Order: sequence, then structure tokens, then C-alpha cells
Amino acid sequence: MVKEGPTRLLVVLLAGMLVLSAGCLNGGGATQTASEQPNESTTNTSGTTDSPRSTPAPTSSTSTTETPNTEVPEGDNETTSTATETPNVVTVTFIVSVPDYTPENDSVYIAGDFNGWNPGDENYRLRKRDDGKWEITLEFRRGTKIEFKFTRGSWETVEKGRNGEEIPNRALVLEESGRYEFTVYHWRDYVEEVGVGTHTIVGNVTTFKMFMPQLNRTRRIWVYLPPDYGKSDRRYPVLYMHDGQNLFDRATSFAGEWRVDEALEKLFRERNFSIIVVGIDNGGEKRIDEYSPWRNEAYGRGGEGDAYIRFIVETLKPYIDSHYRTLPNETGIMGSSLGGLISIYAGFKYPETFRYVGAMSSAFWFNPEIYDFVRNAPEGPEKIYIDWGTLEGSDPSGMIETNRKMVEVLKERGYVEGENLLVIEDEGATHNEYYWSRRFPDAVLWLFGG
Repeated sequence: MVKEGPTRLLVVLLAGMLVLSAGCLNGGGATQTASEQPNESTTNTSGTTDSPRSTPAPTSSTSTTETPNTEVPEGDNETTSTATETPNVVTVTFIVSVPDYTPENDSVYIAGDFNGWNPGDENYRLRKRDDGKWEITLEFRRGTKIEFKFTRGSWETVEKGRNGEEIPNRALVLEESGRYEFTVYHWRDYVEEVGVGTHTIVGNVTTFKMFMPQLNRTRRIWVYLPPDYGKSDRRYPVLYMHDGQNLFDRATSFAGEWRVDEALEKLFRERNFSIIVVGIDNGGEKRIDEYSPWRNEAYGRGGEGDAYIRFIVETLKPYIDSHYRTLPNETGIMGSSLGGLISIYAGFKYPETFRYVGAMSSAFWFNPEIYDFVRNAPEGPEKIYIDWGTLEGSDPSGMIETNRKMVEVLKERGYVEGENLLVIEDEGATHNEYYWSRRFPDAVLWLFGG
């Protein structure tokens, strides 16, 4: 018989220590800390709101099993932590309640700065659950701030608020895995169909449809004429602007209104300042493609920008100059976000056409090729206005950096601040129409010498 000695005692002690270690490794879970951040920004993307400096697109995986039966309080956005944490990655399930009138055969999508604000991206289509709600599970880097909205596949069907109003982008800072519940109160096409939206046009604003042979599409065009247009034989400078839906009328805007008509009516009364403004509707889900001169391979979007600008130069401008009393050589172009990017491109591609360029909160990050394009262009526009806010998007520092880089490139080319270059950094401003409308009067006055 073998006696129990020190060896057996050592084995017992080691086993006990292993058990205690296992208990520590599998101890209690973390408390959910991700929170929704208030944000005044609105989508660009039918809208104008393309996200500045968005993080690489997260992996998308539509859930195939029912959400665990965890009680979630009612509300627009509630969260419960249920998933196991992975270092530097969080898994987030979005659960969405939609209006009862939502068509049975329609799908629901999530669009945000993580997928280029594509409103009908099949990789971000939610799954309809047995209880009528919709859900999708996505993975993000821990600490990522995201901005997003829900749609039925286009910006014409984007979500609206309780009273049919435009709502800011939803925003979350994702620190831990969990489930988030959201409520969509209305869809844009149904709200506008029943007349909840209020028309806000002032002054002489008309619209017409025009075929775009360069893109094989048709687009609505807006024309604002000054208050004195019908009272004299005077000719006027012309400003071409992108995202026409958002310029004049709250009822047609998907992301807020620039109030261009109100601003110009006031400038006429106070400064006797008059220009014609031609607004071009964006192409909805084609907006990113049309406002980007080069294809962004990471997003798989862009590359139709040159064709879009050729439409303005070759088709739209000749029509406007022949049907209205314009000064054909006094022409500007202006836009925000990707609209700012394409305006800078237009100014350096066709400086003989666009003497004045306004670029607000420009998404230069989406096509960094623009820097070398500007550097190497034979000529440039006569005057350039460029601005940005200090609190734009999920990475404000990145937005500031990419816009300041463009300013440096312009200065390398010989542009001088205060002479032919005006640079505005709007402290505390976010990426939306409210701030663009606020800066519009000073921008247009400076560009056209009002």
C-alpha cells in the first residue's frame, strides 16, 4: 500500500487553485454603457448628409434567430446588454417598430455613415420578425460613434417624426454589445402624401423636369428669380446648387431646408442684391455616385461626378441662359458635403464656366484624389468660399483636417485669404442644413460681390 504524502497534497492544492481561477475568468458581465448622442445633423444622403470620416463599414449579419426574451422598456431607443463581449468588437442588434400602414411586401433598411448612407443596401436590410418588428445584427469597433436612419429602400421613404416632421440623424456611441429598440412613427412618402408637410416657398420659384443625357436620367430643376426680375430688362448672375429638394421648400426636403428663397428675398430688400438660383434635385440613392468624380472602392460608390457636371455645363446651363435673362459669364456653383466636393471639382474642371465656387462642409475624404486634381489643374475659379463646422459627423477632427488640407492646397496654387479665398470655421456647428442656411447669405454675398 502506497502512503499519501506531499505529492498527493500538492496535486490537490493545484486542482483547487485551477477551480478558483476558472471562477474569476468567467465572472460577472459588464454593465451596458452605450448611449444615444443627440445630434442636429440630418441625412445626406438623399439627403445631403453623407457622413464625414465614417469608419470602415462594419460586418453585417441579418439575425436568423429570435431575440432572447428580455424585457425592454417602451421608447424610441432602449437598450439591453445580452451579448458576450469580444475585445475591440461590439455586436449590436437593432430592433425596429414601424407604422401599421407599412406595406406588407416592403423591406426596412438601416442607412448610415457606416455604409455610405446607402438607403437600399441589401447588406443592411432588416429581417421581419414574427411579432411584426424588424431586426438586424451588426458588428462595430468598440467606441465607434455611428449616425443612421431607417428607410424602406430610398430617401423618398425615409423615416419621419411623430408629427411628420424631419428628425435628426440617430446617433449612438457603441461601447458594449447589446440590443437597441427604435420606433419609426411615419415614412416620408406617406406623410407627404397625406399633406402633413408644410410648403414654405416664398418669392418666384418654379420647377420643371429635364432629361440628363449624360446619365440617362430625368431630374427636377428649381429656378428662383429675384423680386425685380419681372420689372426690368436687367440680366442676372446665376448660382447652380445641388440637393434642390432641400433649398426652398420644407415639404420636399428630406434633411431640412436651406431657406435660400427667404435669404435672397431679405438680401434684395436690405442690400438690393439679386441673383438667379438654379437648384438640381439629387438622384436619391444615386446621389453619392453623381456627386463623386471618382469611385470610392471601399464603399463601392461614386464615379459619375464628371457626367453630372457635364450635364450642368452642356445641357442645363445652355437652357437656362436661353430661357432667362442671365449673365452667362457670371456663374457660380455651390453645395454641401459631397455637394461641396463636386463643386470644387466643377470649378477646376470648368473654370471658364464656374467663376465662383462655394463648398460647405465638404466631404473631401470620400474622394481624396481631389487634392492632386486641384494641384494639377491648369486653371481654377476666380473666387472660392470654403467652410466647415467644428462638430461635424462622427469624427469632427477628421472633417476639420481634410478641409484644412484643401485650404493649404488652394494657397499653394496662389489663392489668398480675403482676396479670392474666404475660409470660415464655424465653432460648434454640426453637419446639417440649419448651419448651411445660416452661412449661406454671407457666402453668396462674398462670392458675387454683393
